[in-house]
Amino acid sequence: MTTFEAGDLVAGQYRIQGEAGSGGFAVAYEAIDEDSGDTVAVKVPNYAGSSNDRDVIEQYFLKEADALETVRAAGGNDNVMDLIERTDEGDTPVLVVQFVDGYELDDAIDRVGPLDPPEVRRVGIGLCDAMSFLHENDIVYRDLKPDNIMLAGQDHPILIDFNTATGFDGTDADDAGTTILGPYKPREIAEASDAEDGQGPWSDVYSIGKILLFLLKGTVPKKDGVDPRDFGVDCPTYLAEIIARATQTDYRDRYPNATSMKYVLEAKDPSPPPQASLEALGEDRSFTVHPGDTIGRDGGATTPSITLDDADEHVSPIHVRFDTSNDEAIWRLEDHSLNGTYVNTQTGWQRLLQPGGKELLEARGGDPTDRNGEDPPSEHALGDGDLIALVHPSYGTTFEFNVSQT
Repeated sequence: MTTFEAGDLVAGQYRIQGEAGSGGFAVAYEAIDEDSGDTVAVKVPNYAGSSNDRDVIEQYFLKEADALETVRAAGGNDNVMDLIERTDEGDTPVLVVQFVDGYELDDAIDRVGPLDPPEVRRVGIGLCDAMSFLHENDIVYRDLKPDNIMLAGQDHPILIDFNTATGFDGTDADDAGTTILGPYKPREIAEASDAEDGQGPWSDVYSIGKILLFLLKGTVPKKDGVDPRDFGVDCPTYLAEIIARATQTDYRDRYPNATSMKYVLEAKDPSPPPQASLEALGEDRSFTVHPGDTIGRDGGATTPSITLDDADEHVSPIHVRFDTSNDEAIWRLEDHSLNGTYVNTQTGWQRLLQPGGKELLEARGGDPTDRNGEDPPSEHALGDGDLIALVHPSYGTTFEFNVSQT
């Protein structure tokens, strides 16, 4: 069965109430979970209502399922649609997901008009949080635009529609020649010919900036470096300057990632967030680090801020992430790997290992505990001169961290 009617029971549990919406790859139904009484959304491939080939529809539907399973395994995020169950109805794959009671962003603007600057700022913070979460879990959303975002309440955004997520770095052969440069997509997505200038965390920043302009104005131009005040928008200087910086043509002129953009939105200050420095030991390479920056192996779905060649693939696509806070100038290192990270402080080497890495090590018969017989933490506060070793101190990928850079 590829379409449902009100009253149909799906997977023996979900009673269809009616159609909630449809797109090129999926159709969604509002349903009641008869076990819990909760309202949910049931999504199935849109075989009957789409002009796309059946194989293409199923390919993108399964992409969404895989991405949502990754989100769920990572613990979920308040600004990302939850996956409840992945199942089948006969030969039809079915996704049961969170039912978002609200409006798509473009519908919300049609209904209530442009949002006030404080509301726009809060939506921006939510979008930055969602995109940071996806990136640190090696997911590229790829198609951030108003009709892929629901607004629950006046200022709580939730990302929906994940059928184009994952696996795009600007060089994917399956997408060659098909990427359209719309007003919400930065130029490097359509024009990049190599990973260095392809999609990365800076691309999310551009899309968020354009969406914030849309929320203030109700329209968005196909141009870069847009200042809302140039389009007759009355908004605070800090918000106008953040949007103008976020939408620059050259990604190096933007905020480096969504975490950094969230930082400046929360601070109401367009100035670049704190910076630190990394020096690769034994190599003539150094790097500037911002909140939200990552180190990872070349070849993953996302582009880490610092990309390493690792033929043995012990370094994860997103191995570690750096962050700090607005309230305290304390940097921390978060492990996002499967093989762990070590930090050398005054007390010696401290192992970091996130829960997924612990599970994998145990499944291989290894011992995930540290030298004290305790589970290692997944993050660690950093100080001047601390050493960071990916995988193991003997693996040869070690950096010196310093917080003194301004």
